[in-house]
Amino acid sequence: MAFELEAAVLPVPDGVRAELRREWGRLAAPGTWLSGEERVAVAREARAARTFADAHTELEPVLVEAAQSVSAAANLITREWVADLLTRGMTIEQYVEVVGIVSRVAAVDAYVRGVGSAEEALPDSEPGEPTRRRNIDVRPRAAFVPTDPEDGARYALSAVPAEESARDQLHAQLYLSTPQMADLTHQNELSRAQMELLAARVSFLNDCFY
Repeated sequence: MAFELEAAVLPVPDGVRAELRREWGRLAAPGTWLSGEERVAVAREARAARTFADAHTELEPVLVEAAQSVSAAANLITREWVADLLTRGMTIEQYVEVVGIVSRVAAVDAYVRGVGSAEEALPDSEPGEPTRRRNIDVRPRAAFVPTDPEDGARYALSAVPAEESARDQLHAQLYLSTPQMADLTHQNELSRAQMELLAARVSFLNDCFY
């Protein structure tokens, strides 16, 4: 079974372990705009990009570029670059799905390394077709992608609701749920002040600003 994490030197809460396994299940399954095989390949390209390696996938070049750039050069992404991806055949929903996959794999991998274990092997992909369900309520605003109901990190993946939901579920286990974020008195093992100090430091070191 995935995420046994036997080498971990820190305790792994049951809820976190269960969510990591759910995330690997989501990764392997057909998504909204990408097949299961494409989703796992995106994750493989994202991991390889961190060390400038060749993942040897059969993804379309535009998907490879998106996965690698979001993984290893997110601070260099511009509105013009995203627009160029679209002129070369990628849909905005595919791009949002790539962002969702890459960002969650990065979070999972960072957590696993943080507790002292090796990165989990990527899952085998599952057969099936993407659902291709559109969110008809998204609109172009100030963000690089259309959002609903407004711009901001909270709604960055709203063009593909399944990715937004997956992000929220993982976020709730690795950090805080949306209701918990609004409660400044909430704390787990760390106080809220400790959590935010650590989060701010990690964001600074990773050029993660919004």
